[in-house]
Amino acid sequence: MIRADRNAEINEILRNEYYSFTVPFLTEWSAAFDKEVPPFRINEFGIIDEKRYDTDKGVLFVGKETNNWDNEDYEKGILFRGWMEGITQHGLAGGDHISQHPNMWYNIGRWATLICGPSTSIDEIADMKASAISAIGMIAFTNINKVRGKKSSRNEYHQLAKSRIAGELLRREVEIIKPQLIVCCGTYDTVVKSLHDYEGQIIKMPHPGARKKKTKMLYELLRQITPKKEDYCNY
Repeated sequence: MIRADRNAEINEILRNEYYSFTVPFLTEWSAAFDKEVPPFRINEFGIIDEKRYDTDKGVLFVGKETNNWDNEDYEKGILFRGWMEGITQHGLAGGDHISQHPNMWYNIGRWATLICGPSTSIDEIADMKASAISAIGMIAFTNINKVRGKKSSRNEYHQLAKSRIAGELLRREVEIIKPQLIVCCGTYDTVVKSLHDYEGQIIKMPHPGARKKKTKMLYELLRQITPKKEDYCNY
């Protein structure tokens, strides 16, 4: 069931949680990305569209990190959740780097569409673009790295991902959102190590920007969700 008021409450709780984790998370981030100047805060994630997310049977996608999030963006109050909500409602126009490299987000939207409507034709979903972007409004989303990465940050990312604070904040996000399904977007090992007590289903998917066939990734997702025969999200 979609409960917009409750979804708004969840996002507000998350907002306060991110605020309380700001200092320890930025300390850990600065240790990993030691040559980067940190912003004054961490990013905000959560339920993308409070009016479309199924509060009781929701889905959380967990990505690695967001590139191209400048300190100036933080200073202007441009934060991930609100930014992504606007894109799901109005399309890619004005989406900066997402409009230049949209395939990752197309795939996330396609995966969300399949989860919410597993009887939908794979070929039909694979052809989706604008409707795939819109479908992201049906999910919750977070990154392991709550600040930003860079074009080549494998070692820095893994140092941060293995830190106590990254795992602790991820657990808090899951406790607050209470998703019935978690989709790991190239983050499976990190997620399962952090969420020992999670009782829902965890799905292992590659990074959504991976150079793999759209249909192959969709069939891999379908294989994992079909045995459970669960009714996830509202479609």
